Amino acid sequence: MSDVVRSAARVLDMLEYFAGLHGSATLATVTTVFGMPKSSAFGLLRTLCARGYLVRDEQGQYTLNAYFREHGFGWGGDYVARWSALIEPVMERLAMELGETVSLGRLHDDGQVRLLKQALTNQPIRYEARVNGSYPAYCSAMGRVLLSMVSETHRERVLSACTFEALTPMTVTDPLKVREIIRQAGQDGYCVLMDESDLGGTGVATWLSVAPTLPIVALNVSCISARFPEKRERVIAALLREATQLRAAMGN
Repeated sequence: MSDVVRSAARVLDMLEYFAGLHGSATLATVTTVFGMPKSSAFGLLRTLCARGYLVRDEQGQYTLNAYFREHGFGWGGDYVARWSALIEPVMERLAMELGETVSLGRLHDDGQVRLLKQALTNQPIRYEARVNGSYPAYCSAMGRVLLSMVSETHRERVLSACTFEALTPMTVTDPLKVREIIRQAGQDGYCVLMDESDLGGTGVATWLSVAPTLPIVALNVSCISARFPEKRERVIAALLREATQLRAAMGN
C-alpha cells in the first residue's frame, strides 16, 4: 500500500509547479498539466489562494505569491511571514474599496505596536505611516483592540508600564479612561481612535490573532479624519468582514 496521501500530494505538486513557473497559469492550463477534473483543480487553486500561497488576478491567471518566491514558505514557524503574504492582497483590495490606507501591526511585550505592512490608497491625500515604525499600544487603535483580547494579566503588564503621554491634544491619558475604552473595544470587536495618535488621522482596527503562543496581530484602516464620519459604518463593516475571513483562513 502506498504511503502517499493523494490529496496532500496534489497540493504539494501544485505548489512545486507554481514555484518553478516563470509567469502565471490559467485554470485550463493547470487542469491539463495535472490531468485532473476542472472542478478538482479549481478547488485546489481556490484553497491555495485562500491560504495566501497563490494570487489570482482579474484575468483569472494564477501565480505564486511573490512573497513566498522571495522569502520561502515560512514553514519553520515564521507565522508573521506567512500571514503577511496571506493578508497582503486583502489589504490592497480593502485600500482600493475604502479609499484609505490599510495596515498590519503586531503587539510586542514592550507595549509597542509595530507596523509590519501597509497598503496605500491611490487618493492624493492619504495617511501614510512608516513601515517598521512603532506606536504606543495605549493610544493606537490596533494596540487598544489587541489589549482588549489578551489575558488580563498580559493587559495589565503592558498598561502598568505605560507613561500615558499625550501625543496630541486629543490623546486620552487617564489610565482609567484608557482601560474603559479597551473594555469597550473588547465588546465591540473593533476600536476607533480619532486624532489621538496623529492629528488629522483616524484609525479603525480589529484583531486577527491573539493566541498566547502566536504573534498578536491586528488589521487597521487609517483614514483622513475629515473623510471618516461619512464612511464610518462602511469602513467598520468592511474591516470586520475581511478580518472574519482572514481569521478562518489563518485557523483562528
